[in-house]
Parts: sequence; C-alpha cells; structure tokens
Amino acid sequence: MCWRVSTRVQTSRNYTTTLETGPREITPLEQIILTSIRATGPIPVSSYMQLCLGHPVYGYYMKGDPLGVAGDFITSPEITQVFGELIAVWFISALQAMIPPNGASATTGGHKRKLRLVELGPGRGTLSSDILRVLTGPLASRIGLPPVTSVHLVEMSPALRAKQEKTLERYTSAVSKPSNSHNPLSIEWHDHIDDIPVNDEDGTQTLVIANEFFDALPINIFEKAVDGWHEVLVDEYTSPNVLIPNNPGGGIISGASYPRTAGPTSTLASPAHHPRLRFVLSKKPVPVLALSTNKRFASLPVGTRVEYSRGSVGTMRSLARLIGGGDSEPQREQGTERKSGGGLGLIIDYGAERFFSSSFRGFRNHEITDPFHQPGNSDLTANVDFATLKDAVEDFSNVCVHGAISQARFLVSMGLEARVAGLMRAAVAEEGRSSSSSSSSPSSSSPSVMSKEVTTTTMRMGKRRSEMIREGAMKLVDEGPVGMGKTFQVMALSSEGQDGGAGVDGGAGVDGGADGGCGSSSASPSLYPF
Repeated sequence: MCWRVSTRVQTSRNYTTTLETGPREITPLEQIILTSIRATGPIPVSSYMQLCLGHPVYGYYMKGDPLGVAGDFITSPEITQVFGELIAVWFISALQAMIPPNGASATTGGHKRKLRLVELGPGRGTLSSDILRVLTGPLASRIGLPPVTSVHLVEMSPALRAKQEKTLERYTSAVSKPSNSHNPLSIEWHDHIDDIPVNDEDGTQTLVIANEFFDALPINIFEKAVDGWHEVLVDEYTSPNVLIPNNPGGGIISGASYPRTAGPTSTLASPAHHPRLRFVLSKKPVPVLALSTNKRFASLPVGTRVEYSRGSVGTMRSLARLIGGGDSEPQREQGTERKSGGGLGLIIDYGAERFFSSSFRGFRNHEITDPFHQPGNSDLTANVDFATLKDAVEDFSNVCVHGAISQARFLVSMGLEARVAGLMRAAVAEEGRSSSSSSSSPSSSSPSVMSKEVTTTTMRMGKRRSEMIREGAMKLVDEGPVGMGKTFQVMALSSEGQDGGAGVDGGAGVDGGADGGCGSSSASPSLYPF
C-alpha cells in the first residue's frame, strides 16, 4: 500500500530486489503456514497474503508502523502536503457542480446537507489531515461547502490507529474548532468497508479516498491450460535436489519442473534462496466465472497467467454502495437496496487498465523482495487491474466511473504547479523573517557583519527548503518509465447527478451524456480532469 522504490540490484523487470544467500531463520508465521500446508495441502495465494498481512499476532500490518524512512516504504502523503490538498480541491470542484450556494442551508429530503470523509488504508492519518485542512478551512466556508461532520477510517492495525488518532486530534478537540465542521468531528475506525453505515436518507454525502489500498488486497493467480484455468497455489518446498533456473528478480518465474507438484507441471517457482515455500498448480481446473465469462480473457493463449483480486471486486462494490445512493440493479429489483446521500470517490494506486501476470512481490526495508521472504515481516503487494475495478460496478447504474488517468495528469490539472510555487515562496519568506529577527538580537560582533552573515545563512536554508518542496512534488508527477506520475493511476467515482465539476481554472467539467445516466460505459458523463 505504498510507493516502493529499490536501489540496489537492477533486474529485467525494471525494479530492484534484495538477494539473500545462505540459511535464514524461520519466522513464526512461516511455521504456521507450513503446518497448515502439511495438514491440508497447498493454499491459495490469497490465503497466503491474508495470513502474512493480517494474522492477528504475526501479520505484517498488525505489528507496528511500516511507514517512513525507518520503516519499509513511504507513501505520497508523507512526501508532500500538496498531494492531499489537491485531492481536497478535486472534491470541492466536483461538489460545487451539484451543491447550491450556501450549501450549509441546502437540504435533501428534509435534512441539511453535510459531508463525511472515508479513507481506506489511512496510514498515519496524514492524507486525511491534509484533506480536512482544506475541507474545513476558510475556502470551504467562503464558497458555502456543507460542513464535514464525521471521518471514517478503515484500518486493522492497532498501532496505526493510535497514530491516526494523534494526527487527527486537532479536528476532534473542542479547543481547536475547524471553521467548516461540527465541533468536534466524529472519527470512527472500522475493520472493513462494509462496517461503515450507509446513512440512509439523512442528507450526508460521502467522500471516499483510497490511496495505495487496493494493491495490498489479496489476489489469486490462475494459469490457463488446455483443460481450463488452474489455480497457482503456495506449497511446501520439500526436494533439496530441484534445479531452479537463475532468477535474481525473485517472485514468479517460468521454466521449472518439480518432482512434487499438486497437479500438472507448474511453470511457477520460488527462487533458490527461499527453499521452504514454492508455487504449484492445482491438480484440476477450477471454475473461475470472472475469467471464463469476461471477453477480456476469452482469447488468451495457453500458459497465460492472470492475477485476479476477488477482494478488490468486493471492496469496489461496497464503495459504489456508499457513494452511489443505492445498490446495483439486481438488488433494487429484489427490494434489498440500501440508500445513501450519494458522494464521490478517488482510487489512486499503481497499475493499469489491464491484467497483470507476475506483479506479485514482497517489500522490506525500501527494497523489493521475493514474496516468500520473511513471511509476516515483509509487505506484499500486486499491481492493480483498473479494468477489473470498472467491471465490478458496471451494474450500478447510479454510479459513474471516470478514468483511469495518470497521477501526473490529475495533479497538474488540479493546480500542482501553482500550489508548489506558493509553498516555495512562503518557505523563502519565512526564512527571511527569521533572519531579520535573529540579526536584531544583541551580539558582541559587529552588527552589520552579523546581520549579513545571518541573513545569508537563513536565506540559503530557505532556498534549500523550497527546493525540497519542489523535489517532493516533482516525484509525484515524474513520468519516467517507473516514475510515480506514470506508474500511478487515478480513477474517480461519482453518484448519479454528480457527473460534472469545474476545474481549478474554472473550466467546465460536464460533458453531458444523452440521458444523464452513469455506469462504466464510454457514454458516461465526464468529470474534470478525467
């Protein structure tokens, strides 16, 4: 759930990896996994990921804070505040299209309009804090944005929940009341998105942000064979005499055969430096309705592997229910729909509008590792298939899907350059004020010489700070081969009627469809800057 950059050994996959040689100690979770395999047989990759990331005692996300220089990765909100601020600007620009002036007094179904913020995988709470600073600030009050009344955070980690509470305490304190919110804000934590109430008919509009969340949801891996789709499973590695092809890149590789497979000869293996676990194929083909009925996968050749996340599909549908004002068409017909006040959503993650075959990988100490490296002590991740996310909500006629577009295009369109320039000027000016204050202090040195030295030093500090501000922002829009601006994609969702919005330059954001309906079809109305 993070931007993962490695810097040591370059491989053919255009990322770097940590190579491990010699024996290594077995982790407690690895022992649990091996015991399970010995008792019941190979397990799906999704089960392996769930154990590694979410085991209540030994799971990676349950044990502490993995973020920052001292952790395993750094996310965009930790790089620069501009990221969250521009996301808030997008929410405001889209909301303005359907909320009348003086929105605090506007009503829906007899209820005053209000907002709530939902974040999936909130890390330390930095992104929510940056978004709230704009949504509850003077700008929001000036344009009549409805007040923010609550925040809902989907987070399993007790350690991260504590940090989120600390980060957001200024919004929950009765002393520091945000200008455009109830006092204090209500903040609730949930283990799963389905635990968030839908807010039936109370006029609450939901704003959802999921930054680097979907990449850590469990995946299953399937390989197409002559007789159908076989599932790639995680098995114990038991033969010490197996020849494994050279694969310094780690992860899933091809060309290996094993004396003990769960079925047909597997084309998947784990590297030689991780001998306890390996990939095998299921003995028989498995029914995979999502692949067998989707035209995207109909003509794939034998031997093709597909990473597919059922968890992502379920989460996407839950997200659509939160912001879409109701359920899918089949649920409406059955009379089981749940209604909400509508809303907007943003999904930001690395991936593309296509499936991936071998993006599953581990991450530890800011370096990519084999997914079998230190189970429970390493993060696990896979690229996001945004086309599958679109497919997941195509039966929600009350939800519009926009994008995906590159992160660079999104941030630049929302005013990144202007905001960064303003922060840079402020940094230099602040250092200038500090230098003036310091130079007027009593000193035994010559006043003129002392003043000049202090001013020069502090201005240089200000210049360095302004340069750091720019460098951090530019990382987010780097469109190099593996740059964040190109690798990360942004997809938006809006409820029916929220199908337009002005950009920060005042440009129109509606490209009206023939009937104003929503969905994932090409006829959906556009939403700036998508």
